[in-house]
Amino acid sequence: MNPIRVVQFGLGPIGQACIEVLLQKPSLELVGGIDIDPQKVGRDIGEICGLNKSLGIAVRGDVAAALADWRPQVVVHTTLSFLDRVEEQLATIIRAGAHVVSSTEELFYPFQRNPEFCQRIDTLAKQHGVAVVSTGINPGFAMDILPLCLTGVCTEVNKIILTRVVDTSQRRLTLQEKTKVIVVGDLNDEPSDRSLVDHLRASNDLDRVVGRTNDIDGFETETADYRAQEVFLFNTTWKFLPQQQVGTDFLDGLRSGEKFTNRYQVLDQLIASRGLLTESGLTLDLDSVDIFRDSLVATRSGRPRPFSKKTRKGTSDHLPLTAVLRSGNIGRRTTAADRVIVMTED
Repeated sequence: MNPIRVVQFGLGPIGQACIEVLLQKPSLELVGGIDIDPQKVGRDIGEICGLNKSLGIAVRGDVAAALADWRPQVVVHTTLSFLDRVEEQLATIIRAGAHVVSSTEELFYPFQRNPEFCQRIDTLAKQHGVAVVSTGINPGFAMDILPLCLTGVCTEVNKIILTRVVDTSQRRLTLQEKTKVIVVGDLNDEPSDRSLVDHLRASNDLDRVVGRTNDIDGFETETADYRAQEVFLFNTTWKFLPQQQVGTDFLDGLRSGEKFTNRYQVLDQLIASRGLLTESGLTLDLDSVDIFRDSLVATRSGRPRPFSKKTRKGTSDHLPLTAVLRSGNIGRRTTAADRVIVMTED
């Protein structure tokens, strides 16, 4: 029996994982790969997937012509999440006479929300004698079929709680831009310390966070060394390090056991994810990030005004940070109170 001829459409992280599985199945034959990213077109699939070998298959971007040349029986489709953006892709595959196995999330049981779309795709698929199915880990298995199977032997089910955790720093660019995370607090290290740079990977290089060099779905070969590690976070407080007599904490000579006293430190930091630095939705105004030095919290010399149990005056031995978050034309200034989002102090 001849193996089933398969084309992989979409060579992002999910598509590359599919390639590895396809190559392990003797019943399947990988005959082609399609991606619209011009930085992938023309390159060998084995190179793109990091297989350390050539498969002798060059990626193509001309979908209809490629399918006509390769004549696949099945196309594994892993491109986008939304029906309105994949309909033409699905239609092109169907017209080529190939069955579709897609990871598009909205394609998983779309009949109630998108009956018109379903009618169009179903009619076209019947005309060409092919099937269109959506499947994947989620939706489709982990949060759907698996809970049903696990509770199938239970006599009584009172509650089912499903939690999904995704490391978006290792996912595609579009998902990173949707993820909006802000970390604020006393991290007890400065922005240049290894704990921030190497462990948390909070960069001071904005281009590495939002630039093309951090797009894991496509980047020039020569940028690989530049971004040896993925960078997902931007440390906005790095800019305070070169400034003299500026910091959120003052290390005075009265503290026992301390070296290099009588200097400012930037221990309180505001770190933002890539999604807060793009132009869509809620964004962080980088120019607005500042150290709050009002007389309520700082002395005349700009040092923190610590709380005194004796006089019942003062606030903290650290100065708070402020910033503006914008949504459209509306801005909201975050203050020291926001630090309770991530931590509290004794």
